[in-house]
Amino acid sequence: MKKTSSKRFLAVALVLIVALGTLAGCAGQDDADAEDDAAQQEATVSQVIKIAALNGPTGMGMAPLVGETDKYDITVYQAPDEALAKVLKGEVDVAAVPSNVAAVLFNKTEGAVQAAAIQTGGILYLMENPAEGQEAVVGTSAEDLAALKGRTIYGSGQGGVPEYVLRQLLTNAGLDPDKDVNIQWLSSHSDAASSMMTEPGSVGLIPEPFVTTIKAKNENLVTIFDLNALWKEAYNDNLPMGVMVVQKSFMEERAADWEVLKADMEEAVAWINDNPAEAAPIIVEVGIGSDAAVVEQAIPNSNICFITGAEMKSALENLYGILAELQPTAIGGALPDEGFYVQ
Repeated sequence: MKKTSSKRFLAVALVLIVALGTLAGCAGQDDADAEDDAAQQEATVSQVIKIAALNGPTGMGMAPLVGETDKYDITVYQAPDEALAKVLKGEVDVAAVPSNVAAVLFNKTEGAVQAAAIQTGGILYLMENPAEGQEAVVGTSAEDLAALKGRTIYGSGQGGVPEYVLRQLLTNAGLDPDKDVNIQWLSSHSDAASSMMTEPGSVGLIPEPFVTTIKAKNENLVTIFDLNALWKEAYNDNLPMGVMVVQKSFMEERAADWEVLKADMEEAVAWINDNPAEAAPIIVEVGIGSDAAVVEQAIPNSNICFITGAEMKSALENLYGILAELQPTAIGGALPDEGFYVQ
């Protein structure tokens, strides 16, 4: 796969300069030093890191690393349960999973799995299919959600982060999610989108890249709320949707390998966000997206990130505290302790 980061471009350029200098008979100590510097740009690992990635925004940040088979063995899974099984069996060192699943894994393994980074922020949006002659309810503040009273909201993700984020934000706006709105939970994002598109006046809880996909099919649809923005307004933290978990044994025995992966992920994420047109075909090629044009348009709203340390801990603790109150089973029955967070 084509190298993507600016550091890798620099390494290649330095090697070419050295090679040309040698052909011209001008090679010297400076050229040798440059070649050494270029070689050092590509840090290696003690052994290949086995990684489970997910289709969609949770796995997008890993896409540029899939071709680096000397360092990473990355398999893309379509459902979180598949990745979860690989983690529980100890068949992977690292996995990308939904944020609440990360806590479930920690509790289920009695601390053998840790959270290392947030790699996807909030990707949830409320969309409206306005009825004829009706103006869409577009809001920028959590209080504006009160305008949805009496409306039908189609969504998927019941029992997970999408449900509890929606319920919490509606509650914050003074609405009773069980009485003041009619939430219809369906089995997939596609079903929720289809139901919303066929019922004028309804609202859909839709994640990227589905937002971009269905807007291309129906230009009348309107994005009325960015739930990540509302969450940040309420809790002063981004909404963490996807988390990179690691085996605790991996962190203890291969800390240097983690640092290599961390550096590569930071570069990959920065490059994707800065170059969506170039990144989209790569994301599709490795099976993390299905349509390059859709992926390109979706990247700016997919909150692809790589957040570690205290910032990661703060965002996850905010979310887990709310989930523990609403439905403790969503995080495995108990709040993760300090051992959960890779510091």
